[in-house]
Amino acid sequence: MTHKPKFSLKKKLIILIVSIIMTISLLAGLLSYKEIDGVIRDMYINRSRELSATAAAMLDPQMVKTVRDQVMDVFSATEDRVSTDDWGSPEFEAYLQKYDTVRDTSEYRTIQKQLRIVQDHNHLECVYLVYFDLETESTIYLVDGTYGEDNSRPGCFDAIMYEVDREAMRHPENGIAPDVTNTEEYGWVVAAGSPVFLDGSLVAFSAAEISMNEVMKERNRFLILAFAALLVLAVVFIILSILLIERAIVRPINKLSDTSEKYWSGESTAIHNEFSRLQIHTGDEIELLSNSMKQMEQNINEQMTKILDTTQKLITTREHAEEMDRIANVDALTKVRNKRAYDEKIAQMEAGMQCGEIREFGIAMVDLNDLKKINDNYGHDKGDLAIQKLCGIVCSNFKHSPVFRIGGDEFAVVLEGEDLQNAEEIIRNIENRLDQIRTDLALKPWERTSAAIGIARNREGDTPDMVFRRADEAMYARKKEMKARFQAFR
Repeated sequence: MTHKPKFSLKKKLIILIVSIIMTISLLAGLLSYKEIDGVIRDMYINRSRELSATAAAMLDPQMVKTVRDQVMDVFSATEDRVSTDDWGSPEFEAYLQKYDTVRDTSEYRTIQKQLRIVQDHNHLECVYLVYFDLETESTIYLVDGTYGEDNSRPGCFDAIMYEVDREAMRHPENGIAPDVTNTEEYGWVVAAGSPVFLDGSLVAFSAAEISMNEVMKERNRFLILAFAALLVLAVVFIILSILLIERAIVRPINKLSDTSEKYWSGESTAIHNEFSRLQIHTGDEIELLSNSMKQMEQNINEQMTKILDTTQKLITTREHAEEMDRIANVDALTKVRNKRAYDEKIAQMEAGMQCGEIREFGIAMVDLNDLKKINDNYGHDKGDLAIQKLCGIVCSNFKHSPVFRIGGDEFAVVLEGEDLQNAEEIIRNIENRLDQIRTDLALKPWERTSAAIGIARNREGDTPDMVFRRADEAMYARKKEMKARFQAFR
């Protein structure tokens, strides 16, 4: 007597198929979620970094320092401070009135206008300047580009500092690390900060906040649809599998199998249309499966088209961001690299020295003489011409080394290769050329450019900053010597 099996093959296959399909759908959904979430976060974090750096590069560090010092003077002199925990209270408003004189300064208005340019052109939540007071453990707002009641006026402060803020003060060159938050009040926001330096000293941090609420809504909507589609597709496959088990399906399945092999083998010249050419008319569930495969092929082709389009848009966005970064590293007047680019170069050199890739280098400091006198006597446009002329002379002689304009009348040259080996000869050529110009009475006064040059090479155990200081000292010594010589000559 034959006993009916407790678990038939049909039941086992159904259990197996259901388990596999549901597991794959769940994993696909989770992986999609992680990948999409990661891409969105990385994209917005990088954009926040780039825009905060752009804002920092646009600002005049001297103006920022002036506003910071004014705010900090009032802050230090005020004992009854009221933090943003009491935002909107009469005490808070009375406290902020102490800083009204700061808001009325031209420096404050200029900085706020520049921040709003970056904010408005890039559709940011807000762009603002902030400073961390380690003594009082406070986060102090200097200038805020936000419009309306949410604007943090000068003197607003949070009576708390986070570890990321302390790390930014310990290593200001790294800026404020990006942070993605999700709060009930503001929703999803990503923020990052970049330092504003003046003569190598930290003045403040420029921070950019970007709202991620809309993209997160789109992400959730897409994921819901994706999970629903995966669930529907899983159910369809389960039902089709059950029906296929109950019927004689060898021949249609072989056709499907052969088509599948051709689809993935690459033998067909129209590989993405194999299922659409398949003709199965069984009038039953097998035909449904065939049609489902055709629809799947169409959906795959459509999704691939969307993916390629999205990829192209991302490439365009990245190229735009790279172009913005390049512009932020170029000095508008002389077209050589600026202080921000110099700081990046120094950071690269420090990394190269640590891994042994960079062993020898030098730094030359070039400072234009009498720029203030030219500006006062002939106008700032003539001063700009003098700066451009000196820059041209420096660049034409240091042909193998990057030249940076790091101040109004100061240039730094990172000596490499042939320029490092022939540094003294090059400097003599520059000084000879400047002597010829200075004594050429046919030239206009602002065309008779004069400059002091100092150079230093690295020694064992030196950092780039140490070499920079020695070059700067040598330059100032040369300037002092030239001034004494010119006075004696007169």
